Amino acid sequence: MKQMQGFTLVELLITITILGVLSVLMLPVIQTGFNGYFTARNITEANWQAEMALERMTRDIRDIPSPSSISVANSNQLTFVGATNNSVSYTLSGTNLLLNGNILAQGVNSVTFGYFTSAGAVAGTIASICYVTITLNITDNNVNYTLQTTVNLRNIE
Repeated sequence: MKQMQGFTLVELLITITILGVLSVLMLPVIQTGFNGYFTARNITEANWQAEMALERMTRDIRDIPSPSSISVANSNQLTFVGATNNSVSYTLSGTNLLLNGNILAQGVNSVTFGYFTSAGAVAGTIASICYVTITLNITDNNVNYTLQTTVNLRNIE
């Protein structure tokens, strides 16, 4: 009589049990990998928004024609007339960074402007501003990202 080839029920149950235990042990490793991916994606998105906003702000601020062009210079708002005689205003409304009332970046926790003289001291008046620091803190899916830059107003000495 010829014997049939195959697995017994006991062998299948043992194999399924071992695979189940290995799956449970590997779940945290796989979950950590997925969490790392999503965190990296969120950081990249926050970084992208912050860098795009900061680049635009830097370009506009660098071309301020003279200190008399600046009408508002406080820690939360900067308003001036640009080199092409257009009014430029950067403000924070809720979590939106606005450029002339239009959304420049979303998820912004804070934007802080600092004003300095040519000697690096804190500027006491608008007329003495030569450098502007911009600190931008942005959040995307619970990931905070902060960028800071200093802009030399090239037309002001």
